[in-house]
Amino acid sequence: MSSPTYEILPILRIDLASISEIEILPLKREVSRIVFASPIQLQRVPHTRLKKSLTEDPTTRFAKVVIGGKLAGIAQWNLHLDPNWHLKDEKKEEEGGADSQDKKNKNFPPGANVEACEEFFGWMYGARKRIMGGQKFLLLALLITRPEFQGRGVGSALLKDGLAVADKYNIPVWLEASPRGYPVYKKFGFQDVEHFDLDLSKYGGSTVSRTVGMLRPSKGATSSA
Repeated sequence: MSSPTYEILPILRIDLASISEIEILPLKREVSRIVFASPIQLQRVPHTRLKKSLTEDPTTRFAKVVIGGKLAGIAQWNLHLDPNWHLKDEKKEEEGGADSQDKKNKNFPPGANVEACEEFFGWMYGARKRIMGGQKFLLLALLITRPEFQGRGVGSALLKDGLAVADKYNIPVWLEASPRGYPVYKKFGFQDVEHFDLDLSKYGGSTVSRTVGMLRPSKGATSSA
């Protein structure tokens, strides 16, 4: 049976409060509780990050699905049409000088586990630069479906909407998948590139959190023999 068709709507600044409510859902996983530490700060992370993305990052494109007047799911995409996108961040780091690392640490939420943040985000941003640096691509930075709407095609609808943009520009798509999202992305043609295991026992946890870097090739790409 095919997935229902939902209207994909843009996210506006007036949506910030309701978006923050849904974006905190994945932050309840052990990895997020350990990385961000403070429950109070967990509630502030989404609102602060979303507001900054909406107002300061021209590559950002947010989308939402509303069912029966209730927010059912959201997606954040970043469209990089400048192949040298990664050099801009490197230039900022060079200009930051000796206190560049201190500035990075200050960007973590108050109460965050700095060492865990550096380990996880160091891999995440590092992988993006290593693998996607020097080329145009679309990044899926966030995809969340509210629990009561899971299994109704909301995530698939948001994925199809974003992938249509990638196909329009004939560019690849990159994402970092959690275990929950991994099977869905595989169905949409994403391929494993590399994975990162964060050993949470080093930070008082009990599990190993795996994140998989995945790539969906551009429509014009050909596989090697």
